[in-house]
Amino acid sequence: SDYKLDRKLSSTLLSLKIERDTHVPDMLTRIRIATGVAVVGQKAKVRRFFDGDAQVFVNVKYMSDTDEVYASVKEIADTVKKLPGVKSVAILVHNGKKITYNGKKLIF
Repeated sequence: SDYKLDRKLSSTLLSLKIERDTHVPDMLTRIRIATGVAVVGQKAKVRRFFDGDAQVFVNVKYMSDTDEVYASVKEIADTVKKLPGVKSVAILVHNGKKITYNGKKLIF
């Protein structure tokens, strides 16, 4: 039908390692305005480390171009990693399931 979406939104919990001076609200806004992203929510307080870097957990609901899990999470990870201040993106949960690749956490 013309009134329904072609596919369901994917929901992915990300752990972002960010640089010291990254302004988290602006970073979240940049994720929100990325193509295909529907909802972005911060899941916990920002955790700061002694080296100045920080970690933030973010839940992202988005419309992927594919139903294939690895391609879908790589797509959102690549989008987020291109943002200023983001050093790495780890995928923790995708559509309610913990996710690993060959037994290891998926980190982009």
